[in-house]
Amino acid sequence: MVSEERGFKLFYFILFASFSGYVMFRNVFLDEIGLTGTQMGIVGFLFPLCGMIAQPIWGLIADWKGASKPILYVSTIVAALAALLYPLAPFVGATFAAVLVATVVFATFRAPAVPIANALVLSSGMSYEGVRAYGSIAFGLAGLGFGFLIGITATEAVFYAYTVGTLLLALLLTRLPADDPEALGDDLDLESIRRLLSRQFFLLLGAAFFLGVMTPATAAFFSVYVRAIDQPDTITGFAWFIKTVAEAVAFVYVARRGGGSYRWLMAAAGVFYMSTYLLLATTGSIVVVVSSQVMLGLGYALFNLASVNLAHSISPAALKSTAQSLLMVGGVSAGRAIGELVTGVLVDAVGVQAMYGYVAVLGVLVVAFSLAISASTAADAERQAAAEG
Repeated sequence: MVSEERGFKLFYFILFASFSGYVMFRNVFLDEIGLTGTQMGIVGFLFPLCGMIAQPIWGLIADWKGASKPILYVSTIVAALAALLYPLAPFVGATFAAVLVATVVFATFRAPAVPIANALVLSSGMSYEGVRAYGSIAFGLAGLGFGFLIGITATEAVFYAYTVGTLLLALLLTRLPADDPEALGDDLDLESIRRLLSRQFFLLLGAAFFLGVMTPATAAFFSVYVRAIDQPDTITGFAWFIKTVAEAVAFVYVARRGGGSYRWLMAAAGVFYMSTYLLLATTGSIVVVVSSQVMLGLGYALFNLASVNLAHSISPAALKSTAQSLLMVGGVSAGRAIGELVTGVLVDAVGVQAMYGYVAVLGVLVVAFSLAISASTAADAERQAAAEG
């Protein structure tokens, strides 16, 4: 039996390491089997859409029945097996339809992993930033490795790696000592739901939504961009490594030293994303492309830690997993679903590099929604988070 904190650090490490290859090279695989940019966008849209439908259900069951760990256990095993459907798609006559089926099953059962793990970590009183940093480190290291791996094997290796990684994750869950939160039972009432769905929470969802719209450009389509500027796949892995090192540094720094206002951290993230996208739209210099990932990593970490902590702090005690699921669904996943479609269409219409210039303007909306959150609400949330820490 491993200690609670060490176990969750390892959980995040394996979870993000195994998923990194899918995020970075899924569209490269889809391009290789003949899908268009618009079809890639549809696949990318479907992935968060399934999460939007599944996550609230998973989160509510976790809170209602106190079944967080059993849900994680089942979901990791089914998602591991579902990932194997992707390499089978090219052998089916209707390849695009087969990819869509694989995406629905995979996304539905992977959906509860991050929000429920976040709720367990925060409810246990651990530092979210300190634990989550291990996910960023793993994502960068594994992405660097995947860049070399698919260069000497085949792109579908990322799906096999995901299966192996998440089966290891299922074994780890049997060793984690963390207890599930108490089942809500009759304590789940309309007043708790009303307190969760406040104006401040909806502003938080708005900021998360527009950042989500921006995300596919440097997630699913970044590997396509690297090939478009005539660079090898190893550059994709190296750029992601630089990004996630910056993420990890930001997570660790905030965990040890503390940060500023949550709303200002989210606004800064919007500026970092916008600046990175403008650089990618206006330069083909590989040095600039790679070094700009530092800003992207800082932006992702600042927004992630601020939004997750804020959602946890302003939500009722009875609905912590539900709050994290709603943040993922109503904010990040909804935005990403729209962003996948929009980005895919823009790639076909104006090209992958020019696409970044159009998407960059959404950073203004991220800043606006972040700063619209009440300063007193953010301050109260920070004090509560500090007390729990």
